[in-house]
Amino acid sequence: MKKTLKRYVNIFKGVRLPWVWMLLLMAVTLLEITLGLESVEISASIIDASQSAIDTDKLVRYVVNLGLTLVTLMGQTYFSGVLSQKISAGVRVKVWDKLMRLPLGYYDTESANDLVSRVTSDSASASTYFTTSINFISTVYAGVVVFLRLFRLHVGLASWSLLIIPCTLGVGAIYSAISYHSALLGTRYNAKTTGYMTERVHNLRLIRALGAERYEKNKSAGIFKRQYWADLYGQGTVAFIVVGMQALGCMSLVISFVTGGKMVADGTLTIGTLVIFYGFSSAVSLHMSNLFMAFGAIIGANGALKKISQLLEQADEPEGGEEVAGEEDIVLDHVSFAYRDVPVLHDISCRIKAGCVTAIVGTNGAGKSTILKLLERMYAPNEGRILFGERKISEYNLTSWRHTLAIVAQDTPLMSGTVRENLTYGLGREVSDNELIEAVKLANAYDFIMEAPGGFDAEVGPGGSNFSGGQRQCLAIARAVIRAPRYLLLDEATSNLDAKCEADVATALDRLMEGRTTVMIAHSYRAAQAADEVIVMDAGHIVGMGSPEELLRTNTYYRIFARRADKEAVL
Repeated sequence: MKKTLKRYVNIFKGVRLPWVWMLLLMAVTLLEITLGLESVEISASIIDASQSAIDTDKLVRYVVNLGLTLVTLMGQTYFSGVLSQKISAGVRVKVWDKLMRLPLGYYDTESANDLVSRVTSDSASASTYFTTSINFISTVYAGVVVFLRLFRLHVGLASWSLLIIPCTLGVGAIYSAISYHSALLGTRYNAKTTGYMTERVHNLRLIRALGAERYEKNKSAGIFKRQYWADLYGQGTVAFIVVGMQALGCMSLVISFVTGGKMVADGTLTIGTLVIFYGFSSAVSLHMSNLFMAFGAIIGANGALKKISQLLEQADEPEGGEEVAGEEDIVLDHVSFAYRDVPVLHDISCRIKAGCVTAIVGTNGAGKSTILKLLERMYAPNEGRILFGERKISEYNLTSWRHTLAIVAQDTPLMSGTVRENLTYGLGREVSDNELIEAVKLANAYDFIMEAPGGFDAEVGPGGSNFSGGQRQCLAIARAVIRAPRYLLLDEATSNLDAKCEADVATALDRLMEGRTTVMIAHSYRAAQAADEVIVMDAGHIVGMGSPEELLRTNTYYRIFARRADKEAVL
């Protein structure tokens, strides 16, 4: 329990909690309770006095009291809403900031839908603890005040009213247990339904193309049915607490009017005092009901906050270290790496020479892209080391290291926003139109950008959908040009393009590569021929290194690679 509490407290470290709003909510809640109890007492005294004459002063006081109660209720609702939103927003910012600082390996074990849920719905649960704490304090306050007044009015009737407390606790305990299981089921099946729908919406074209509509209809029916029963269970939980609290209200009525009625008949109790007893007992039942509803919300929030806590406990990417200065050879020294215990690279050793173009060729799954990810420091080797000159790359400041690199991959997504915002994304400095024009001309992107409505201020569709694959690649190259990197990483940047687009992109890449240390994953023999050195990979091993000419003479795989490329060129 202590460990769990500590984990939840850590969620709010560094978050500016709105203490002023908490105090305002607490004050207005206690004031609303006090005014409500006073209204009961005033109404009772009016009833007693009405047997002779209407007390106008008390009637006016009662109306004023009701008006103030309405104002405090409005304030309570507003302050509670502001408090919840401020806490949720603070936690949401903290979680999102954490997500951007986690190692890439963390995302290999978590789905995108779950991570989005951590930032949105799960973070919104964080305020439940604070609002419930205030609710708890106000309920205790109301209970103490009510029973003190009840015992002051009539000890016998107050003693009977105490029976409400254990009954209420029993109903609350049952509700808490049911609510816990309901929250678990609801969260589990809601996540499954959301994940299923997101994946299918993204792949509607594939579903239609393969005629899988009937299959998906049957599959979705099962998923939706499980969600239906989980939601129905949740509604049953709410129904239970509503019925339970109504039963407690009836119990309060019975105690007040059956027991109290006899006392009124005996003349030992006035009707007004009986009204006070019933009003106070009903107030306690109402506050207990609200408290147990809030506890149910806490139980439902426990799973969400546990996931947030687990996320925040993950280690960040290392940020410290020296700034990168100058250009050095990059050396992979007996590097091995595995994704989730699946080996990908085995004892890799090679040197990437500064100022040269190094091409990596090999079979699918050979580990070519993994080498680039290690160079970017998206992952760290499981064994061996990567050196920049004589020092490990992990000894350099991560931001400084990545600013020396630029990567152009085979599928570079564009962000929502304008073309200008995409070209300067993450740059951290102002870029003039002249610099943009120079960069996009070098990247063969000037003409199609100027043809777009708005030019550099043209809006980019989702994922860059209003640009072709070749155009997106040229924009990625222009972005790399603006960054002016010392080292360039090309991950099959011209693959999956038609001949015309590939030629345009290849020309832009040739310009970008001039004077820069370049590591390229080459899928074409033309690209490999332009390299100073070629690394040949197969099944996570290096099976050949040398100049293109040397490998043609000495490496069997490279000769097969060259002959296949020649045949494709003829076709």
